[in-house]
Amino acid sequence: MKISIKLLLAAALLLPALGARAQEAAVIDEASVMIIPADPGTAALVRPSASGNGPLDQLKDIVNLAMKIYKIIMKNRPVVNIETDYSNAVPEAATHWTQLTGWQGPESKVYTFTAKNVGGLPAVTASYKVHYVWGASFRGKGKYLTGVTIEPVTITTAWGCKLDVDADVPDSSIVNAGTEGAPVAQMDVKLKWHIKTFTQNITEESVFRVRGDGSLQEVGALFERGREVLKLEAARKTIAGSGFEGAGVAK
Repeated sequence: MKISIKLLLAAALLLPALGARAQEAAVIDEASVMIIPADPGTAALVRPSASGNGPLDQLKDIVNLAMKIYKIIMKNRPVVNIETDYSNAVPEAATHWTQLTGWQGPESKVYTFTAKNVGGLPAVTASYKVHYVWGASFRGKGKYLTGVTIEPVTITTAWGCKLDVDADVPDSSIVNAGTEGAPVAQMDVKLKWHIKTFTQNITEESVFRVRGDGSLQEVGALFERGREVLKLEAARKTIAGSGFEGAGVAK
């Protein structure tokens, strides 16, 4: 009985300390929240989108007839159905999908969303794919989009962290980035990242700007942070390969 009482007393003393440590481990370093391409070598193929002839004036001619808002991840679990949860940017005048011909793709690009705790350990890691089909013409003109969606691949979260992700494709982002005679559909897929811990409620946003010519632009601070990390890693590898890292001074 005496041993049992001692164990209970020890546990009572340790539990508050363990709980405090667990809560501290779940505190996110907000500067560490970023998105990194899984294959940095493809970055050179991603072309920035450019405005065409009065894209806002052409808004009424290109529309999204599919999903505008949908959930991707809820409470650390994927909930999206890429067969039904996708967006498109097609001519308003089209009355049947068979009128659009010459589709190319699907293109799929992989990214990793990461967040670390204040100790530098992984708190949230979610890899996902951006899918889209592009390049179809209508009555021999234009380049349009369909099947634009986000597919979670792996989701890992530390204890005490919850991740929710929503997709939003505003109608105002469906524009013509080409010209009236040669339209190029363009859309923004806004991903809203929500991380909840014991003491934090972090919301970040990233944007994929997809075009009917197959180009994809990454917009937002999350991508900028990821690119900086890739640059630093490349610099470290260059220094290590040069043989100067850790080299001593000759006497």
